[in-house]
Amino acid sequence: MALRICPLCEATCGLTLTIEGTQVTDVRGDAEDVFSRGYICPKGVALGELHADPKRLTQPLVRGEDGSLQPASWDEAFSVIRDRLTAIVGEHGPQAVGLFLGNPNVHNLSGAFYLPAFIKALGTTQRFSASTVDQMPKQVACALMYGTALSVPVPDIDRTDYFLMLGANPLISNGSMMTAANFPGRLRALRKRGGQLVVVDPVRTRTAAAADQHIAIRPGSDALWLASLALLLTGEPTLGAAEPWIDPEEWQQIVTRLEPFTPEATAPLTGIDAATTHRIAGELRAARSAAVYGRMGTTTSGFTVDNATTPLATLTSWLIDVINIAIGSLDRPGGVMFPLPVAGGPSTEGTPGSGHGVQIPGRRRTRVRDLPSALGEFPTSALAEEIDTPDPDTGERIRAVFVIGGNPIVSTPNQTRLTHAFKELDLLVSVDPFLTATSSLADVVLPVASPLTRPQHDVVFNNLAVRNQARYSPAIFDVPEGEKDETEVLAQLAAIAAGMASGHEPTPAQIDDLIAYTVASQACTDEASRAHGRTPEELLEAVSHRAGVDRILDVRIRSGPYGDGFGSHPDGLTLQHLIDNPHGIDLGPLEPRLPEVLRTRTGRIDVAPSVLLDALTDASRLLSDQSPPPRFTLVGRRHLRSNNSWMKGLPTLTGGSNTPTAMIHPTDASDLGINDGAEVVVTTPTGAITLPASVRDDVSIGCVCIPHGWAEANVNALVGVETIDSLAGTSVLSGIGIDVRPA
Repeated sequence: MALRICPLCEATCGLTLTIEGTQVTDVRGDAEDVFSRGYICPKGVALGELHADPKRLTQPLVRGEDGSLQPASWDEAFSVIRDRLTAIVGEHGPQAVGLFLGNPNVHNLSGAFYLPAFIKALGTTQRFSASTVDQMPKQVACALMYGTALSVPVPDIDRTDYFLMLGANPLISNGSMMTAANFPGRLRALRKRGGQLVVVDPVRTRTAAAADQHIAIRPGSDALWLASLALLLTGEPTLGAAEPWIDPEEWQQIVTRLEPFTPEATAPLTGIDAATTHRIAGELRAARSAAVYGRMGTTTSGFTVDNATTPLATLTSWLIDVINIAIGSLDRPGGVMFPLPVAGGPSTEGTPGSGHGVQIPGRRRTRVRDLPSALGEFPTSALAEEIDTPDPDTGERIRAVFVIGGNPIVSTPNQTRLTHAFKELDLLVSVDPFLTATSSLADVVLPVASPLTRPQHDVVFNNLAVRNQARYSPAIFDVPEGEKDETEVLAQLAAIAAGMASGHEPTPAQIDDLIAYTVASQACTDEASRAHGRTPEELLEAVSHRAGVDRILDVRIRSGPYGDGFGSHPDGLTLQHLIDNPHGIDLGPLEPRLPEVLRTRTGRIDVAPSVLLDALTDASRLLSDQSPPPRFTLVGRRHLRSNNSWMKGLPTLTGGSNTPTAMIHPTDASDLGINDGAEVVVTTPTGAITLPASVRDDVSIGCVCIPHGWAEANVNALVGVETIDSLAGTSVLSGIGIDVRPA
């Protein structure tokens, strides 16, 4: 038997695995896990299948002269990368190289610790990721207000009495930007203590069906409704713990800009009548504790009228925080609070209570459309054009792309154009253990070993956890001969990139030492670190018995907010404490962190960033638009047995309800002559897909709900690259107009 933190979604549930030889024969929830308490979902059950999947690649593939991918040795694969990358950078410079990072990188220690070294060694700013088709608006809004991209207050669901949720379905997704293992159990506990769940969504999702109230809303209009709700709550706020850290003049600017958004003015556009909005505002005020939360439906939203879509995702994300502040829920038990991660994070580093903040829009711009960066990366919707559109004067463009843990052909907008663009590259490298729509186009595929061959600790997701805890899983299996761990692959890529710059290529072991020294140096100079004032050599000597990610993680834990400080806090934690407590260490409920958590230049909550006030004013112009909505509007959904484009081929997770369908209301289906299960064609100016109809009244009339992440019937084939949230660089995926007809 072995214990394992599941690496397959943000819930990070604890699992118990039965091992026979090199195989996993059974997977169950770990009843003693301090966070998940025995909960398990179908994805966790399939972890053994993922480990043993015969389709998982175990050696590199290199495209041969005949155009096909052929097995190759690791030396051969890295040699191809070294030769082509050196030629490209030598002739065109490092900006000819782009990176696309998929969300699996935040699910493991390798991505967290080793990717930064590769990115720095490459010297390119051409960085793209899944963030700009997912959560970037929430991170931008919170970074502007509180100072860092991971300064995200999460619902204190275990103590709240009133939970208002928009555009989220955590009974299926297991939570997102809210790491909440066993969400079903936490929801049952909420109801048992007399609490209330209110879901605002155009679809009666599984979470909405389980709620005390489900309020249907017109797709993409969340910002307009939240603005009307905020208008009712901000005039006479109960700021609570946030009040000392808010400038009253800035707060008044919000109140003034909200004036046009009366519930009566927004009702025709949102489909939520004014009386309901007034009632929800009253319930939020009256609740003993309350939390407002929005997710994918709010961070990818746009409002469409007369074939024009207005992106509203960052505005929506900010308004959620404004409401939480207005009702006194920020930094309050039962409201929304800031986690304190055991291995530290952006909100625990630097000078407590102040920092550099962020600049939005970012300083850098894309070459073709002059789109700004956001939190260090460019909009993924701009990737294809940066490849296929040479500069008219210099001919420069992105000529090489490294795709690490991602499948952008499926998961990002305009799959057709991106496919053609990738085929024009001089070098495409995919770090992926499977052949996907993206990796099958690569010149070199570098597979990484099974996740069960590497340690697991959730450095990123503990910044978003609804309870402070510390858990660690050692590797269960050795890396088989001939395969490579992800850290080895990333270290070798970093070594190749570093060698181009210096003329002398270091070894992967030297890269590993450099990463460890860098982390130790940061711990010694960081004012908030428990190892502040020590020397890197002292720290590395203390962890010299460890290697790889374990060595780095031990430094992070010991210098972090609960750490032993390498002796300065004898009762503090080390990695060994986590190893000795395999079910985890419960560090207690979330605690107030204001003002220590702030990393803004002002040392206050920058509650009214000018760019968001301007976005609010721009949105007010929609109130006078009398144009009719599209006949059909697209919204997305998730399946419990899949995670974005991952794991589509595992036997336990295929078939049944885990297939792409277009959910359509019976009235709409009748009007179009469509029967349940019949094929329909869904089109936009960008593309078309064909898939079965699922006729059900769970969706609102005029709303069509299609899951994302499928290579066949890829919903992103419908999504154009033109409509982008200018602050977060995020594509509008929800709320766009579509056409539907029988196939």
